[in-house]
Amino acid sequence: MSLVKIDEVIATYIKPQTDLIAVKMLNSGDNIPKDAKHPLRDFGAAFTLCQALALSRREGLTLVLDKESQSCPIALVGLGFVMPQEYLSGKYALAPINQSAEARKNVAEAAPRFPYGQFNAILISPVPKADFDPDAILFYGNGAQVMRLIQAAVFESGESLLSKSTGSGGCLQPIVASILESRCKFSVPGNGERRLGLIADGELAFAMPKDRFEEVVNGLKLSHEGKQTYPISPGYLKLEYQMPPSYAELRELLIKDSK
Repeated sequence: MSLVKIDEVIATYIKPQTDLIAVKMLNSGDNIPKDAKHPLRDFGAAFTLCQALALSRREGLTLVLDKESQSCPIALVGLGFVMPQEYLSGKYALAPINQSAEARKNVAEAAPRFPYGQFNAILISPVPKADFDPDAILFYGNGAQVMRLIQAAVFESGESLLSKSTGSGGCLQPIVASILESRCKFSVPGNGERRLGLIADGELAFAMPKDRFEEVVNGLKLSHEGKQTYPISPGYLKLEYQMPPSYAELRELLIKDSK
């Protein structure tokens, strides 16, 4: 399924306020787009992964980050650019700085990560500009928009999406975990994404790996036809709400069978 088609369908049914992000993990021999910005070379400073994602979705930049141009140690470990032992030790007082070393070890172990050396760079681009085959597509939006993408992802199978969160390293769950497991993921962005990536209070993240693109896009259209839509229609507080016939029938049967 083409990126153009994916972008069109999500624009129609989800109405994102910022661009979808195409993400590709790179090895030494992979081609890098000519317009890709390198933080050190083009801006004179290393970026966090959070900053790069924000610059891509908000300002339309294509960026490539390697070990030297990526400033966040947690993301360096998660992306597999460095050996993880020091981070996994729990010795370093990362936020929250008053957490025990044992708890920090557990947080570090819970964070998804690629094996060390599997990749040496990450390519990030707005989907409308991407001229490569991404490993995953990442979306940031409000809770209702992410809910619709979850509904789309489970439409075909009905199986729940499973995601983990420790409230930190939120960028790794949708990128690393979705690619590793070849499953869609949703996540709660952490402090770094909110401070450096300009994630709004009400925003969540959702990612789909390349093996799920068609499934999610088709599920989005079909679930829309099945009365799961965005924006959400206003609800009813104190007025009686007339449930759809199938809901009313099921309710009556459940009450009858429980007598």
